[in-house]
Amino acid sequence: MTKRKEPVATKELNAVEAIRKGWLAYLGAYGLAFERAKPALKTLSEKYAGLFGDLVEKGEEVEATAKEQIVDVRDRAKGVYGAGVEKFRAFIPARGAANDRVKELEAEVEALTKKLETAKKPARVKRAKAA
Repeated sequence: MTKRKEPVATKELNAVEAIRKGWLAYLGAYGLAFERAKPALKTLSEKYAGLFGDLVEKGEEVEATAKEQIVDVRDRAKGVYGAGVEKFRAFIPARGAANDRVKELEAEVEALTKKLETAKKPARVKRAKAA
């Protein structure tokens, strides 16, 4: 009897099967670790669920305090700088008044331009005849 050689396809199948079994072993190890850690995770989640609630309450308190401080600072700034701003605004003309003034100046420029155009018309100068 002669020994038969295994076909190449069978060898590849064995390599693929070995890789698959290795992957399944990895998944099994992960599942086992998760099952063993599950009770510890449950107690940790229960323990820190209360901590999360406490942190949320503290965050709400800090937010409320910050809002109060912002309103206080804004009011004080209005008191300190409000009078100065009003004095500054007194020097700035109203928008409507500024636009009206621009229109007045444009009308003046047009009138002056017309005067210049009429003044530029050349007057006929009589030349003296050469004798």
